[in-house]
Amino acid sequence: MKRMALLLAAGALALSALAGPAAAAYVPERDYMAEMAEAVMAGDYAAGAAAAAQREEKIADLALDYPAIEFEELWLLSKIIYAEAGSVWLPMDWKMAVGEVVLNRMASPEFPDTMREVLEQPGQYYGKGSGYFNGIKPSAECVEAARRLLEGERVLGEPGVVFQSNYRLGSAVYLEMQDRLLGSTYFCLSSHPELYQA
Repeated sequence: MKRMALLLAAGALALSALAGPAAAAYVPERDYMAEMAEAVMAGDYAAGAAAAAQREEKIADLALDYPAIEFEELWLLSKIIYAEAGSVWLPMDWKMAVGEVVLNRMASPEFPDTMREVLEQPGQYYGKGSGYFNGIKPSAECVEAARRLLEGERVLGEPGVVFQSNYRLGSAVYLEMQDRLLGSTYFCLSSHPELYQA
């Protein structure tokens, strides 16, 4: 009789495993986006990637209306914002404008499609072997700017803004930001504005 009960229990477990999803590896109460941000600031890629995977599982399992955010993109975007506009006195909109140019380039037919390729493009930003860029541990404010951008927020709102420099580039200056210590930074439109007309 005991043997029959054990066989029935084992069969019921096997059927339930086939019928429904396996137990989630995520903890519903945990804020995985906060864990991803902490990992970026600590320079811990493995922990951030694990938190991102658990976040995606949580979003899918609970049918949450949150955008998917790849850890590599949060990692790289936070670093480039820090490298280009990490000074503590620069306002959040300056930091976000820098990151938005990177996202505009990714969406542009004129530049590579991935963030890593955009940042490592010859003559642009930092190369693959840049010790400075690879060693950056961004501030919380730079990670927040990257997160907000990856969640869809924009400060420029113009996809043709694909240049950010200390001098004028492209077909026109879209926005000039001035700082008493750093001087002017120009956010400029592509040399081919026709590519960005709807």
